[in-house]
Amino acid sequence: MVSGTLPCEENRMRSRKGMMMNRWMALALAGMLLSAPLTAEAAAQAAAPEAAGGALKTTVVKRIEAARERLFEGVIEAERASTVSAQTSGRILAIHFDVNDRVERGALLVEIDDTQQKAALEQARAGLKAAQAKLIAAKLAFNRVSQLYRRGTAPKAQFDQAKAQYEAALAGVKQARAALKQAEEQLSYTRVRAPYSGIVTARHVEVGELAAPGKPLMSGYAMEEMRAHVDLPQRYVPVIRKNRRASVVLDLAGRVRREVSRMIIFPYSDPKTNTVTVRLYMKDKGKGLFPGMLVKGAFMVEKAQVLAVPERAVARRGELAGVYRLKGEEIEFLQVRTGRPLGNGLVEVLAGLQEGDVVALNPLKAAIALKEQRARREAAAKEARE
Repeated sequence: MVSGTLPCEENRMRSRKGMMMNRWMALALAGMLLSAPLTAEAAAQAAAPEAAGGALKTTVVKRIEAARERLFEGVIEAERASTVSAQTSGRILAIHFDVNDRVERGALLVEIDDTQQKAALEQARAGLKAAQAKLIAAKLAFNRVSQLYRRGTAPKAQFDQAKAQYEAALAGVKQARAALKQAEEQLSYTRVRAPYSGIVTARHVEVGELAAPGKPLMSGYAMEEMRAHVDLPQRYVPVIRKNRRASVVLDLAGRVRREVSRMIIFPYSDPKTNTVTVRLYMKDKGKGLFPGMLVKGAFMVEKAQVLAVPERAVARRGELAGVYRLKGEEIEFLQVRTGRPLGNGLVEVLAGLQEGDVVALNPLKAAIALKEQRARREAAAKEARE
């Protein structure tokens, strides 16, 4: 008999403890709001009557249709990030930038010894001159044989041979010009320049090292354009692909957001994680953000009816939030759990209120009214005891 009643008694004790804890948290938040020092602006706002007769302005808690979101972890990345590599061979003579340096497009990053490239360029120029000389000689010979062939004094075999030599000389000139262009290009590779303006994030070589085609020299990214990289569970992809509405969340509370102008959903899933990569491009191009920042991608998955109150009706002290609810002439402070901003100055209420509740729009003035209400009660109780 005793063992059967113990669980019920224990549950009642736990329920009482939970109610007491919520009450103490609400009282603590209300006390902090009342004891917080008033700024001149806040004091003037509290002293000013909000309606005829000094009554509190109130609003009714209602349900509105809002987008239901799902949040997924993401990271900021640069739209343009790359590693500059060597395109020719040679010893590194100078490095003009280091990590965290700002570089402009076309700035000289690395100098490579150009001795071999200059020699190859001179050789190519000489080869072009020799080819042009051969072309002149072949052209003169072809013209003479052509005249003799038309007069019938030269055989066709001699004519064909002269023509072939002339065409070979033409091809030789083209080949020499291509070799000269290649030599000039190789010489230009000894001066490595920035492909775009940005920040240097890594330096992969030191002065004196030997560079070779494909060897990484420097890494960097452009600061002007950032995007968010988010990996979605594959079961959410169809609805997100259909709605195509999202935002980038920068804080834990979900109030600091960046609007998304477009998104790219990869057409395949990662076989290791079973996730689909989504790139979110922000309207402001991620101004003020930098690669590696942790963010969240907020995606609309459906629309639902949610409770909403004006943001200015919520009193906040640190992590605690509450509202002042009115029941007739009585004022009480209720702790609430808020969700994401809904726009137009409204915030979602997840717990603590019901539809139809009346709350004060000015928490500061409501706190003063609640303090006066408690003072009147205490005075009435003291007078009754006397």
